[in-house]
Amino acid sequence: YNSEPVVVSLQRDYRSWWTTFPAVTACFLDRVQPDKAREVVEDTWNVTEESDPEKYQYYYEFIELIADVSFRENLQNFWKYQNDDTVKGIDLLDLALTVHPSSVLQVIVSNNDHEVHWNPVMTEVGMCLTFNSLYAEFQHMLQEVDWTPFDLLQCHYHSGRCSVRIDSMNNAVRYFIHSPYEISTAISNPTGEVLPGEELIIDYKVVEIQASPSVKTLRPEQRRCKYPDEWISDSIRAYSFSLCQMHCRSRMAVMFCGCRPYFHVK
Repeated sequence: YNSEPVVVSLQRDYRSWWTTFPAVTACFLDRVQPDKAREVVEDTWNVTEESDPEKYQYYYEFIELIADVSFRENLQNFWKYQNDDTVKGIDLLDLALTVHPSSVLQVIVSNNDHEVHWNPVMTEVGMCLTFNSLYAEFQHMLQEVDWTPFDLLQCHYHSGRCSVRIDSMNNAVRYFIHSPYEISTAISNPTGEVLPGEELIIDYKVVEIQASPSVKTLRPEQRRCKYPDEWISDSIRAYSFSLCQMHCRSRMAVMFCGCRPYFHVK
């Protein structure tokens, strides 16, 4: 009992229950707007599609790779650019943000008092947009802008309607639905893809488990978990399973390659 103490109890004051709404991370399937990419190629490398089609395609593919990077799928495609000095010294986060489509995903929430703001994040599967994610701070792409804390969207137990509707407009979007206290990573499974003209309806049942305050007095080895204020590092002042995995992969990259991938913002 001293090494693995477990006490189970049920709370019945459901009339006062509030639950936090899941976070949504939306990733466009096409993350490069052609006219923006064309302008970047012309301004950065002084190459046009008419003057040098082969060189233009070379740089255009580089931009696509930066915006649509995947930790699991296409890192090997960077090899052909490793000795090219013309792509060195470029702010890759800013590049991905610059060429991203300008389309805005419209969000309607059942709680009219809550205003939704999409935050641009660089994930291990490329640039995406997210809302209601407390830890999106550690993937936030606007490094020159201070992160602004916000209240998470919540639903009351007795609420007859608690919903979010996202209009993808004419964009094909891959959605990740996850805990507001987590992030989307390379091993996250997408919840679904919505193509233009399609509709995806998802219903969730809430199961919330809370630990007694006294559990924190136990050692992490005993409780087999960590609390959010048990920081991963000085740059990631929080804890979650996905944050920990991302941090470990970032450290491995530094150990084996001598540098940190640009998609690991923190």
